[in-house]
Amino acid sequence: MTKKALLKRIECAYLPVTNVAASAAWYEQVLGLTLRSPIKPGKGAIMIMGSGQWLFLLPSPEGHPLHFTTTGWTEDGSQFEMFPICFETDDIRTLELSLRESGVWMEQEVRDEGGCGLQLNFKDPDGNKFQVWQQPVG
Repeated sequence: MTKKALLKRIECAYLPVTNVAASAAWYEQVLGLTLRSPIKPGKGAIMIMGSGQWLFLLPSPEGHPLHFTTTGWTEDGSQFEMFPICFETDDIRTLELSLRESGVWMEQEVRDEGGCGLQLNFKDPDGNKFQVWQQPVG
């Protein structure tokens, strides 16, 4: 007997940032997200993605960015700084240019992973590491 999946999808994600207002501005200007409502002092910000899903930017004064080290991502078992969130985009080339212009850490270039599409790893100004993915073309 197959058990029905009790989790449907990820509704939102919570990201630690050291300066909510500066991060919200970066997510707007660089990633094109929309700030849902004005930022209240000491509180976080809600950023809306193109799909309507929310990213919460929450104050984390000590700065504990999202990433971890794993040996399960490389073929040789070496250490890899992993991203906990992979986003999808329809325009990875424009996103790559926007990230490059912002000066944040990112991979040298977009990788073509064949059937796994185009991929790019990057970090936001707080060091939160992400991957962005675009469906294979053609």
